[in-house]
Amino acid sequence: MISNGPSRTFTHEAVAAWFKRLASSEWERKFPSDLLEKGRRFYRDGYLSTLDIQEHQAIITKKENREESYSVVEWNEKGPEIRTSLNDESIGIAMATAGLYEIEELISDLQADDPLLGENFEEEELEDPLTHDPCDHEKEEPPQEARWRLVIRFEVSQRGLRAIPEWNSNSGSRCPVYGNNHANLEDTDRPALMRFVNEATVQGFEFQKNLGEFILSDWKKVAKLTDDALPTWEKSFEVEFTGDARLLKKGQQILTWEIEARNRDKDEMMLRENFHLGNRRLGPDQVRKVTNAKKGTTFLRGHGLVRLDQGQIDDFEWWQRNKGNAKRASWPRYMLFSLFARKYLKTRADGKLENWRNAIRKLDAKKGGDKLSFLRPYQKSGIASLRALHQLGCHPLLADEMGLGKTVQALALICSENKSDLPDLVACPASVVPVWVQEAKQRFPNLKVRVLRKDDCFGDSVEPSLWVASYTQLRRHRHLLDQARFRFAVLDEAQLIKNPKAKATQACLSINARKRLALSGTPIENSALDLWTIFRFLMPGLLGSRKELERALLEDAPSTLLLLRRQVTPFVVRRMKNEVAKELPPKLETHLPCPLNDEQRKVYRSLVTGGLNDHGNDLRAAIKLSSVHVFSLLTRLRQACCDLALLPERKHLTSCGSKGEILIEKLHDLSVSGSKVLVFSQFTSFLAILKKNIRQELPELEVLELTGSTRDRSQPVDRFESHDGSIVLLASLKAAGLGVSLKTADYVFLMDPWWNPAVEEQAIDRAHRLGREKPTFIYRMVSQGTIEERVLQLQADKRETFQQVIGAMDNPSSLSDYFSSLDQLIELRD
Repeated sequence: MISNGPSRTFTHEAVAAWFKRLASSEWERKFPSDLLEKGRRFYRDGYLSTLDIQEHQAIITKKENREESYSVVEWNEKGPEIRTSLNDESIGIAMATAGLYEIEELISDLQADDPLLGENFEEEELEDPLTHDPCDHEKEEPPQEARWRLVIRFEVSQRGLRAIPEWNSNSGSRCPVYGNNHANLEDTDRPALMRFVNEATVQGFEFQKNLGEFILSDWKKVAKLTDDALPTWEKSFEVEFTGDARLLKKGQQILTWEIEARNRDKDEMMLRENFHLGNRRLGPDQVRKVTNAKKGTTFLRGHGLVRLDQGQIDDFEWWQRNKGNAKRASWPRYMLFSLFARKYLKTRADGKLENWRNAIRKLDAKKGGDKLSFLRPYQKSGIASLRALHQLGCHPLLADEMGLGKTVQALALICSENKSDLPDLVACPASVVPVWVQEAKQRFPNLKVRVLRKDDCFGDSVEPSLWVASYTQLRRHRHLLDQARFRFAVLDEAQLIKNPKAKATQACLSINARKRLALSGTPIENSALDLWTIFRFLMPGLLGSRKELERALLEDAPSTLLLLRRQVTPFVVRRMKNEVAKELPPKLETHLPCPLNDEQRKVYRSLVTGGLNDHGNDLRAAIKLSSVHVFSLLTRLRQACCDLALLPERKHLTSCGSKGEILIEKLHDLSVSGSKVLVFSQFTSFLAILKKNIRQELPELEVLELTGSTRDRSQPVDRFESHDGSIVLLASLKAAGLGVSLKTADYVFLMDPWWNPAVEEQAIDRAHRLGREKPTFIYRMVSQGTIEERVLQLQADKRETFQQVIGAMDNPSSLSDYFSSLDQLIELRD
């Protein structure tokens, strides 16, 4: 091997042709030994100037003192034929042999850089058809065995697997094939060398010029080599394994990986990851090497090729992303549930942690608050479960179905604890603040309650009290939370902090409290990511990173939801009305068909036609290009189903809609019987139309309103609850969906279905609450054959289980997951 050589001009096809010739012949035997030796010296000393390799000839030149001489090598049936411009033909022949050595070196170089070079040369094709004569075996003597045989020596280094080609003589002498110190040898097995160069390159070896060896750095490729090529190489070449390279004979060995958890104190534990090969545990250096290899194969000194159990790859990569600082000494004990929930992660906990984990799984929900006679048995049991989880260092989610008294349970829990020098804090929607104040005043008169106002400070009270803060006020007091400490921190309607970027959410996440509690009857309102934010407040880290959860839901939602259930179930207390409040009368739900009138059908079809013309029928593409305009179209269609006067271009025209007519027909009958009626709609403008029409048709029937513009919410609610005769309350879903109790309502009309069934359920449960003695009748008014029927279809899919992702349906971005085309979503069907 030389460090500098001639400038070379060649094509891929030309080198391939010369590779075939040189590999299939013993061309050195064609030249006298003295000229061959001189050619080797020219090659070593870098004597040549240029090398022009063509398919049928090679031109070798030497330029010295501005004079240029050349030799041309052509190949015929007898082998190389040489022409030279030199008067001294012997020097011309030596130049030609030096050129052939240069071509062999070029072949080695190109094999390392371009594995495709040898693709056309199978072993059985090495014979040059130009020189082959079927009768040649009768004319020629069998070739003599080369005096120097090729030996491939394998060694393992930090860089990978080294393959070192060497010449081995019959007498046992050794010398390198390549390198500055290689010997000048005759009778070497060069065809074997060419075959090895080709096969090594195919396997991924790279030729190291300065060392005269081949290196394979990818241990995964080494593993494939041991399985596929090495057995063949041992038959084709003389192969030696030295040192740890002998361990390649074992093939790949499978590592097992586990997390070992040890108890530290009542709140924290220590984690250590272990790798085992059989019964042997790997040391720290070996662990680092395996970790760096991730899901690939690596080589461990003294062990050989190893790789992680492929079933554990996903969990292993999850751990690498979430373990944080490798030097982290302690973890919250609740993270054990995050680890145990992984399907293939083997977790081994010590005795104390195992007892702690079993205590959570088998909560002894002893009855608590026996002195509070107004508590129902299931409420006492719930309080006991929440208290037990707090005592075990966990922070629970009370997710009882709406109407089962989550507020009173939270207040009872706070009051049952010993007095503290720290205040307590409840954060809730502004509309619910009066509910907390009233409930505390009525049930827990000794509890000092303060509503957080603009100029209040958490530490300005002489004795600890319960602060009740709206999410808006809490956001405004964010600057005080870093210094404030609380005993209890309770988030009511916790699903409202689902957006982690919202300032109100960030304020909640900055609360410093000994014990945390979240209340929500619908913790998953839009997607499983809502649940992530709630548990980010309760127990940070339990559900991993938000980005990872989002990615997992996109890639494999069913498996991810199962994993989430395993992680959060131990910390969720949830009871259903039909399980614990059997004395509560049933709610009877009915779909009330509302056919569009002729004018509505005409306008609806016109909107559908215009929408398809504007957006095309590819729903996914339409949403991607213009989600705002698609959502606007859907809103217009829903408005047309309610009343045409809701449409912007018909705002000043007379009311026209079958739903309003059907509602007034029902109210005629219900008002005679003295029934109380709740009417919900997404559109406050529709409520205004209904109010006007009801007063015209039923002037003696009292009509109340509860919308976002209602300043004093308690006034219409109290009037509705205290009224003895028939009365109607027109309410918007958002304004009346939280924080009010309307348990005297006999009938509930949902005028227009909404994408998210949880929002409707919240509204219905304003009426279907504890204390009601008669059934509650629910009417869902649905325009037949329209987009409203598709909304119900989507709701049905999402109601199958509470823990299923409901879908981000506050905008149309997820609609393409349920409907294949825009026409399928909006068409008017007969």
